[in-house]
Amino acid sequence: MDRKKGSWRAPVNDSGELVGYNDLARVSFGIRTVHYLVRETIQNSLDARREDAEGAVLVSFQSFDIPREKFPGREDFQNILERCFLSNREDKKCREAFERAADVLRAERIAVLRISDFRTRGLEGALAGEKGSLWSGLVKEQGFSVQKENDAGGSFGIGKAVVYSCSELRTAFFASLDKDGVESYTGVAKLVSYKDEKERWTTGTVYYSDENKKALLDIFTLDPAFRRRTSGTDIFVMGLVPIEGLEQEMIRAVLDNFLLAIWLGNLEVEIGDHRITKTSLGLYADSLPVEKTAGSPHHKEYYEENRMIQRYARMLLGEDEATQRIELRAAEYGAKYGFPDGAATLFLTRGEGLNRRILMSRHIGMKLFEQKGFPSGIDFTGIFLIKENAMGQAFRRIEVPSHDAWEPGVVQDAAEEKQAKEMYLGLKRYLKEKVRERLMAEEERGVDAFGAGDFLPDLEDAAVRRALAARKGKRREELQSCIEKVRKKKAAASRLSPLHMRSFCVEREKGRYRLSLIAPRKAERVRLELFLAGEQTDVPVKLLAASLSGRARAKLARFEKNVIELQNVAKGAKLFVDYTMDYRDYCLMEVKYVENPGASGAVSVAGEDE
Repeated sequence: MDRKKGSWRAPVNDSGELVGYNDLARVSFGIRTVHYLVRETIQNSLDARREDAEGAVLVSFQSFDIPREKFPGREDFQNILERCFLSNREDKKCREAFERAADVLRAERIAVLRISDFRTRGLEGALAGEKGSLWSGLVKEQGFSVQKENDAGGSFGIGKAVVYSCSELRTAFFASLDKDGVESYTGVAKLVSYKDEKERWTTGTVYYSDENKKALLDIFTLDPAFRRRTSGTDIFVMGLVPIEGLEQEMIRAVLDNFLLAIWLGNLEVEIGDHRITKTSLGLYADSLPVEKTAGSPHHKEYYEENRMIQRYARMLLGEDEATQRIELRAAEYGAKYGFPDGAATLFLTRGEGLNRRILMSRHIGMKLFEQKGFPSGIDFTGIFLIKENAMGQAFRRIEVPSHDAWEPGVVQDAAEEKQAKEMYLGLKRYLKEKVRERLMAEEERGVDAFGAGDFLPDLEDAAVRRALAARKGKRREELQSCIEKVRKKKAAASRLSPLHMRSFCVEREKGRYRLSLIAPRKAERVRLELFLAGEQTDVPVKLLAASLSGRARAKLARFEKNVIELQNVAKGAKLFVDYTMDYRDYCLMEVKYVENPGASGAVSVAGEDE
């Protein structure tokens, strides 16, 4: 068998499930495509670092184009696109997508994005192609979490669909030189089910591979300006979707997600001619735009986030004189769980207009989320970095698959879940106490009842403060009037939204998920409509089971199709809705919350899971 000669091969689905255009693997990441592309690919590169490597992992993003004749197996692939079109012509969106793909493939030149990493292991396992290997996890497996290390930042199988979302051809090539010297490459196209030349339906995934759909054992030379000489992985996104300001958005995504990793010396990133290192970190942070300009497609929060990225960078680089660095003492928090002294570091600073949040991260240096719910009488921000130790492993276990939240509910064992809840609640109390102790004057500490932030919405007071500053010197009555107007405006804006809503996977293999939310008001009936979040459209789920847990007095009235109905929902009730659906993979959910459906003045809120 010649493992250097490849062609496009489409597995037959053997009368199984047909994959359509709205298949979740291609629509999950439509809103913030560049952000997720950068986050997911760099995360996987950090996890694949060679143990014997010296220096930071380097990840390079480079755009180029190729003559259409250089596209591997172009004529066969063009025929496949035509079959996708003809087999699904009744679907308008599908027709339009494959007409566009055919135009891209017919153009004289095809845009490509190469993502390469260095000082990494490469796609080990390409030679044998066995399940569970790094090669299989990235190229073949869907819905599996191929964890590299117990304390790794992430896993293959979660989020890799974003690579295909960035391709107008839904196609990528994965090339590698692994640490044992094995050279390999494989092409993967995530399309739709279509009828092949024998009138058999296919699975929707097509491989450029050997006859057994294993990797081709040869050098992949698509980019004339690049030749790999050390171990690592190269991803080639074929038919790159045109994205305005691509390099600037990538730089921003790197700083937003991996500021700590770069500062710690774990990571360096090349984007075109730009190289972001610990030395250049401050310069690139300062280059982010912080004022909205005419015609900008970004919302106001985008620029506020940029200001916070700049502040985080200054805190880490020692350019913020007000920053306090606090090493965790086990006697204050952690001894109960076996965490040692110095298991984490907290950075705190105070300043007008800051976000009253703490950026949470583990030792690898990827941003997880920003912890909210702190005392309202102070403007501050912070960074909390858990180091590589028992504490890091403990919190890694309660991370959701998207690595942007901690949810004790992901732990299967009831006793372990209880301990995880206590552990996380204890950490939040520790952080709040440090904010009060280090940043609040004695007279300010009565502003917020300790622990109340756990139960109150995170309603920022920045709008009130800005109104006061703008009217400095005005009479007391005028100031009070202004404050009331702002408060009413904020109340109106937040009135329709549940205080918290989150959906996360509990048991992927069985399609079990949990939705947690806090009801904003009393309602006789509440209808929850569940959808798989899509790029073009949202797809209603098919519910197989549903139940209500927790201490709330609400009752589950019924469920059918994608709808769950609740009765007697009290204001502020914390609800846990466990549901099983006919989809067994990690996904992004959207939930529509409807109060008193069918009644006059019914309130409807659509909210994505956080």
